[in-house]
Amino acid sequence: MAKLFAVVVATVPEYYEYKKEHPEHDQDQLAWFQEQYKKGILLCCGPFVPHDGTGLWVIKAENVDEAMGIVNTSPRVRDGMLAAAARVVEWNVHLGSDRFIQNN
Repeated sequence: MAKLFAVVVATVPEYYEYKKEHPEHDQDQLAWFQEQYKKGILLCCGPFVPHDGTGLWVIKAENVDEAMGIVNTSPRVRDGMLAAAARVVEWNVHLGSDRFIQNN
């Protein structure tokens, strides 16, 4: 049964300069988000406010290893634009899980 995982991400300080030099990077990341969303893996994502390079992705996976595997396919990871490793933690939703996971 799929579980929910909160993925807390932070870009490296060089990210803003990198994306100026590589405009395709943000396009690739957006395409990755859209692909994962269409597959039902990525449920929501977005930056924290105020914008400081950090954000949250909520994904479905069977276990933390699978969740990390999904995160590691991201262009942000591939291009070295996430600080260290993203924090991937199982999220035990108490209210509203029916909006994310359908029980079979």
